[in-house]
Amino acid sequence: MSRFLAAALAFTFAFTVSARDTRKELNVTLKFAPQEGVQSNSPDLAAGVTEKPIALLVEDARGGDAAVIGQGTNDDDATFPIRATSDVVPFIHETLKDVATNWGVKIDDGADRVLTIRLARFTVDESNKALGSVYEAEARLAFVLSDKSGKKLAEGSGSGSATRYGRARSADNCNEVLSDSLKEAFATVLSDSRLQDAWTTGRASSASSSSTSAPAESVEERLRKLDELLKKGLITKEEYDKKRAEILKDI
Repeated sequence: MSRFLAAALAFTFAFTVSARDTRKELNVTLKFAPQEGVQSNSPDLAAGVTEKPIALLVEDARGGDAAVIGQGTNDDDATFPIRATSDVVPFIHETLKDVATNWGVKIDDGADRVLTIRLARFTVDESNKALGSVYEAEARLAFVLSDKSGKKLAEGSGSGSATRYGRARSADNCNEVLSDSLKEAFATVLSDSRLQDAWTTGRASSASSSSTSAPAESVEERLRKLDELLKKGLITKEEYDKKRAEILKDI
């Protein structure tokens, strides 16, 4: 090997190492940017629901650093936090108000019904791949419906998830999957039959609501998406097995 070729190879190796992405975090300015179809992830609302206004409150029940909304991996497989540059709860509150209004729900701070949303989970995971990244997001919302005196009428929870392949370290892709999962979780909450009954009648429901009306379907959908990622070669078998085990814990 000539001295010139050896020097060229050494330079190329040094450049490759220095070009690796080793930044310690990803900052995301939260934006509502759902990517699913216009008709999907919408609740089935009874007529009485859209006729009765509600006050909407949002509380943070996540714990830990409120700015951390997930994690990702660098080229060297080291993990880094994904942080929101703006306050999460005000963003969730305004987003849910806008979404509810678009679905025909009347929002009124002085309404007789108060729907309190407790943000239990709002997170995105970026898994770095050779040609990009896989983004997985999950949102979990607990809810309590009460009257103006504070009497509890109904409670329960709803969850949503989203997966997408995109560019590495992309704030836009983070916002897309976070928005889709949040919208799905809120649609699940508003679709709850016990919630709708208490909403329209003002009477307390006989039992707490479950997180979804069809939890098995939700798990099946998540497994189907996971199978597709494996078939496309976007995740390894080890990653597939780990995520599948996590999903099956929800059964």
